[in-house]
Amino acid sequence: MSIKSLLCLVLVLGTALLASGCEVSETQKGAGIGTLIGAGAGAGIGSAFGAPGIGAAIGAGAGGLGGALVGDQMEKKKQDQEKEELKQQLQEEQQKTQQLEQQVQQQKTQ
Repeated sequence: MSIKSLLCLVLVLGTALLASGCEVSETQKGAGIGTLIGAGAGAGIGSAFGAPGIGAAIGAGAGGLGGALVGDQMEKKKQDQEKEELKQQLQEEQQKTQQLEQQVQQQKTQ
């Protein structure tokens, strides 16, 4: 497979992944973007040594792994933020419930 064919395949698959309507996790997005960037950089570096195909393959693998790791960290951070927001909402609801219970108790005593 020639370098042009490999790069075209990677670009088409990457574009399809990013443009698809299905839900894609941050890890998957990171892996896709990292693969694209890694393949391009690897092909460029590999061509300097006369092996653009091998460079693209190595770059795609390394970029995909690196992108997946970064995407995973982003996903964990997002989940942690959502968890904190839900905790805050729960505390607010508990406070409202306590206030309503106090009001009901006050009305009963009157």
